[in-house]
Amino acid sequence: MKPCHLLFLVFLAACLSASAKTPNVILVMADDQGWGQTGYYNHPVLKTPNLDAMAANGLRFDRFYAGGPVCSPTRATVLTGRTHDRTGVFSHGYALRDQEKPLPKAMQKAGYATGHFGKWHLNGLRGPGVPILGDDTHGPGPTGFGTWLSVTNFFDLNPVMSRQGKFEEFKGDSSEIIVD
Repeated sequence: MKPCHLLFLVFLAACLSASAKTPNVILVMADDQGWGQTGYYNHPVLKTPNLDAMAANGLRFDRFYAGGPVCSPTRATVLTGRTHDRTGVFSHGYALRDQEKPLPKAMQKAGYATGHFGKWHLNGLRGPGVPILGDDTHGPGPTGFGTWLSVTNFFDLNPVMSRQGKFEEFKGDSSEIIVD
């Protein structure tokens, strides 16, 4: 048997066995969090028991490098696998180019349920606290997230957030509301 045919059979077997039990995928992205600021990296002060449990029981990708010096280009890089200059997100205020193929869309095609919870920052310039509209072509929904509760900022008190494009008022700190 030729090596190419053997490689194809191995690939096919891996795909068939993987489809029987699809793993959960959770991507946690935090602004301004250094690589060693978690319990599983033995930080002397910060306690992160939930992240520690996820790291201990899952697959950890810990060699990602920021796509840019601010959050928006990095978010675009994570969602597309491409450098920020290719995605059109050079800094805050730029939207993901329409021709991009974001990871959540590919995951939906593969049968995954997808969700986004937190700061979005990939749909062009919006003022702090301005909710994401349901018909925003660059919002979480059209980017491939089936469920979403998003905000354009991450430090507002009593914020108005967007759940599936409908505005909702919350009491408290937006960072804590998202993780609850």
